[in-house]
Order: sequence, then C-alpha cells, then structure tokens
Amino acid sequence: MMPPVATYETILTIPRPIDETFAFVSDFRNAAKWDPRTYAAEKTTDGPIGVGTRFMLTGGMMPGSVVKRLHLPVSVAGMSLPYGVVAFDAPNSFTLKGESGMLRWCDHLEFTADGDSTRLSYFAELEMKRFSSAGEALLTRLFQRIGDGATADLPDTVVRGT
Repeated sequence: MMPPVATYETILTIPRPIDETFAFVSDFRNAAKWDPRTYAAEKTTDGPIGVGTRFMLTGGMMPGSVVKRLHLPVSVAGMSLPYGVVAFDAPNSFTLKGESGMLRWCDHLEFTADGDSTRLSYFAELEMKRFSSAGEALLTRLFQRIGDGATADLPDTVVRGT
C-alpha cells in the first residue's frame, strides 16, 4: 500500500523584479519571515546558495505567534525540518527536498518575469512515510491549509525584505 501524498500548488504575483525575488526566496533562511509556522531558519552549509546548499528550519503546526503567546518552548512546539537544494537555475527555478522519520517533502518553485513583477509558481509535496493512503484526503486538506498560510504573506515579505 502506498503512503499518503499531499500536494500543494499556488501562483503568486510579487511586485518585485525576478532577480530580486529569486534571490530573496531561494535563500530559505527567509522562510521564517514569510511562513508563520516556521519559527527559525538557518543555512547550514558554507558558500553561495546552489545545488547542495542545506537549510535547517524549525517549525510546527501552530503559528509562531501562538507559540509565543502560550509561552511554549520551541523545542516542545516545533520540529527540525532539514532542506537541501537539489536543483538550482537562477533566476528561473529551484527545488528543495527533505526528510524526517515520518515525513518526506519536496518544494519546487518557478519564477517568471512579468514586467517589473515576478510570477511565482509554488508546488510542494508531502509524503507521510508510515501511514496508509486511507488518510490521503485528510492530509491533502491539511496540507492545503498549511500551504495557504505559509505563502499568504510571501509577496509582501519579498517587497519589504529586498
């Protein structure tokens, strides 16, 4: 039996040039600025960002604002999420993958210039390694909500952060 896989897709218009948008978004340390469920993000390899670059994100199911309001330690509320860049074609696209004991994930982002703005196509996939496919519909709905929350502030954050 295949494990459940959830997918998420969105297209965002970011009112910044493609080079600036790609530089900001491909530096996944910035994920903590635009994804409310990412509490911290660090680059764990040296050198410029490209294939082989690794990031460690700390995040959880609750938004960071809730974790702070409840005074929960991040070590209790969050989990470590390693990401590695497996494809990198600046300023057009990049792909990150990661894995934990229970989950496997892949985020693929494509950038297209649209005048002075950038069209960002964001595709993500999440696989639960130890569960049956019976929970796939629920996982997909949950992943859709997480993805919508994660990307909602991305355009404004790019504008503020570049």
